[in-house]
Amino acid sequence: MPTTVQFRRGTTAQNDAFTGAAGEISIDSTLNTLRVHDNSTAGGQALVGETATQTLTNKTLTSPTINSATIAMGTNKITGMGDPVSAQDAATKAYVDGELSSLSSNSLTQGDTNWTITDSGTGSIVATVDNTTHSTFAAAGITLAQGNFVGNLTGNASGSAATLATARAIALTGDVTGTANFDGSAGISIATTIAANSVALGTDTTGNYVGAGATSGNGISGSVSSEGGTFTVTSNATNANTGSTIVFRDGSGNFSAGVITATTTAARYADLAERYTADADYESGTVLVFGGEAEVTQTTSKYDKRIAGIVSTDPAFLMNESLEDGVSVGLVGRLPCKVVGEVRKGDLMVSSDTAGHAEAWRDESNPPAGSVIGKALENKTGAGADVIEVVVGRI
Repeated sequence: MPTTVQFRRGTTAQNDAFTGAAGEISIDSTLNTLRVHDNSTAGGQALVGETATQTLTNKTLTSPTINSATIAMGTNKITGMGDPVSAQDAATKAYVDGELSSLSSNSLTQGDTNWTITDSGTGSIVATVDNTTHSTFAAAGITLAQGNFVGNLTGNASGSAATLATARAIALTGDVTGTANFDGSAGISIATTIAANSVALGTDTTGNYVGAGATSGNGISGSVSSEGGTFTVTSNATNANTGSTIVFRDGSGNFSAGVITATTTAARYADLAERYTADADYESGTVLVFGGEAEVTQTTSKYDKRIAGIVSTDPAFLMNESLEDGVSVGLVGRLPCKVVGEVRKGDLMVSSDTAGHAEAWRDESNPPAGSVIGKALENKTGAGADVIEVVVGRI
């Protein structure tokens, strides 16, 4: 039959010194747990508390889960473990020994390939792959018995067999071509050839492009005979006023230039002109006088003594040509001139009251000083306006 259960309470020290009656239960107020007594063992048997810190002796844990704890085994060991299956699983000695069974102190086996390193006894190490010597490592360097180096090499190599097992061709391509074979036994000498049509004159070359007596070449073609020859020349020449270039004439035989130093023996046009600022843009043949808002303006009255000249069409020589906003005024020579009224060849021409036009001086007396434009070179009939040639400066 059940007996009476008695309870006591005390600290851990008090419980350790207490031997209770059989079946008696005491409370450990330090560890907040219970102890069961047997009437013979001091301290009794402590029950495990949920949050208590206790030492377990000879306890069997079935499928325990220990979270955030460090297990200190001391000189003891964990037995009965299975093989690991996850990255964080602990491994047994038997499992580790099995994984390392393919390794030895001087060889490595992977699948059906075995790599072995042995000391030859002469200060060098020999590497063997599947029982065949592959390479020898020594203080003097590395010697390959089979295979080739792959990738970049630095240092020194000697002998044609040390790095070049097969002769290789070195070739130049592009504008300059050539080929030489190299096996490490001697220096390289490459005879080169310039590819056809690969040299741009003036870009890739300097000096003479065609030798004396040649009739053709890059940029030049033609033929030479006892009567002479015809050539077509391709160059950067231009008929424009461009610095540091060769000059050639355009289809009309003309070209532009800046300052020309030369001896003139002939001129295409017939007048000497000079640039003056004008108060308007006047057309060729207009009779001008000094005055107005600028330097010259067109005449508007008869016998004006301020005559400057006639607006030139194509001057043979133009002075002060850099004046950008000016008008070319013919001072000497033959020029087209706007006129009104009857005119006979040789008539003295003076200004009229028709703006910009001249007329013939009909009086037998001399015209006012400074009013003569020149002399007529053509006849004109009728009172209307027309254009005739007048020799300016002839009085």
